[in-house]
Amino acid sequence: MDSGTQDVVSVAMETTYGTAVTPTTSIPINPSDGLQVKQDVNAVESIKGTLPKNKLMYHGKTGFEGAFEMASYPSAIGFFLKSAFGAIADTTLEASTSYKHTFTEASPKPGMTLEQKIGGSITKRFSGALVKALKLTGKAGDLITLHADMLAKGQADATAITASFASLRPFNFADIATLSIAGTDIKGKIDSFEIDYDNATQMFYGLGSTSPQDRYSKGSTVKGKLETFVDSATATYLADLIAGTERTLILDIVGDSFGATSHYELKVTISQCNFTSVKTPIKNDYNAMTIEFEAREDATNGLIKVELTNGVTTY
Repeated sequence: MDSGTQDVVSVAMETTYGTAVTPTTSIPINPSDGLQVKQDVNAVESIKGTLPKNKLMYHGKTGFEGAFEMASYPSAIGFFLKSAFGAIADTTLEASTSYKHTFTEASPKPGMTLEQKIGGSITKRFSGALVKALKLTGKAGDLITLHADMLAKGQADATAITASFASLRPFNFADIATLSIAGTDIKGKIDSFEIDYDNATQMFYGLGSTSPQDRYSKGSTVKGKLETFVDSATATYLADLIAGTERTLILDIVGDSFGATSHYELKVTISQCNFTSVKTPIKNDYNAMTIEFEAREDATNGLIKVELTNGVTTY
């Protein structure tokens, strides 16, 4: 009997969307739903002199969807960021050593081939796999975690590659160098955070095939939540909610050093945040504040900008 601890997920970016390639990088995954085959089965109902209502069955739309959760490993998460946001600009910081990848929104979204090896019995390669929503979360004492909701265009059986994992540690709560609102660093006042990006990508089904033919994106959104304690600094956010004052939120996570002068780094910039809820419940504990926000487009940084520094040349 196979154990789930033997399962392996591996990926590679595709050159042509939906045309499968051989995965090159294995991704450490937390227990997750994984990508699954969802098959609509439709009935043909007719009156033919017998009691059963369903006389025939046929396959309707075939979908491939699911989700993965993973710790934020500095190199592995780049594949999911590129798939979710769509555009990447690579900058060399140290030749042959350190690179910064800037992810911004673009359409159409690029695809990955994602190989899912379930023990020694099932290996599927999902082509045209893409991220339709990302959630980045962190809490005092915990790892920084990435949750990816995914879709795919097709699937096929495959012979699993030999797993190849990068030997890097994931980011954790102590790596947070800055969590600022309007330029004021409040990381020491924050217990937890959530940042949700939804690119609203869907699959298009045409005639002549049960599988998706292409993908398209609708209007994207960024929402989030912060859990903090109440003091004279954080109390101003309630006034911002009432006044409708927009603020810039920056999350900067800096991990281990590498190369001569570089550090693994993940930086999120949301330039135009509007507070949608500021709650201060009365309870028998420290005075806590839950801040919820939603972003709008910024002329320079768009809805959201993410920068990732690591040793990967490009994705």
